[in-house]
Amino acid sequence: MIVKKMFLIMVFFPFACLYHATRYFFSKNRVNDFFYEKIVTMSANNLSSHVPTLQKDEEFSVFSSKMKEAVSKIPFEKSEITIDAPGMVKFKVTVCQFVEVARLLGMSKLAKAFCDVDIVYCQKYQPNIIFERKFTLEKGDPFCDHTYKKMN
Repeated sequence: MIVKKMFLIMVFFPFACLYHATRYFFSKNRVNDFFYEKIVTMSANNLSSHVPTLQKDEEFSVFSSKMKEAVSKIPFEKSEITIDAPGMVKFKVTVCQFVEVARLLGMSKLAKAFCDVDIVYCQKYQPNIIFERKFTLEKGDPFCDHTYKKMN
C-alpha cells in the first residue's frame, strides 16, 4: 500500500505544487474555487469518454456494464457492487485514491471536487440516469455509495 500511495503522490505532486504556489498570490477561497471547477469539469468530461450516454430507449444493462468496467479500472481504489438489478446499479467504495491523495498533499478542500464529479457527470452527460449518494469518505463516512438508476 505504501508503494501505491507513493506512486499517487508522485503523479499528483506537480498539481499540488501549482495549487500551493497559487495560494501565495491569490486568496485561498479563489484558488479553491478555481481548482474545484477545473477538477470537476475535466474529470466529468473524462468519465463521459469512457461511459457512453444511456439513450432513453436503451437497456440499462448497457450503461451498467460500462460503468462497472470503468469503476474496475480505477487504480488503487477499493469498491464493490452492492446492488446489480434491472434499472439500478450501486457501488460501495471503501478506499478512494483521490480523497487520500488530496489529504496527503494538503489539498483537503479539493477532495470534495472528486466526489462531486459523479453528480456533475450524471447531470451533464447522463440525462436518463438518476444519481444518488448519501455517504462519502471525504465527509468522514466509512464509505461512499454510488447509486445509478434509470429514469422512468
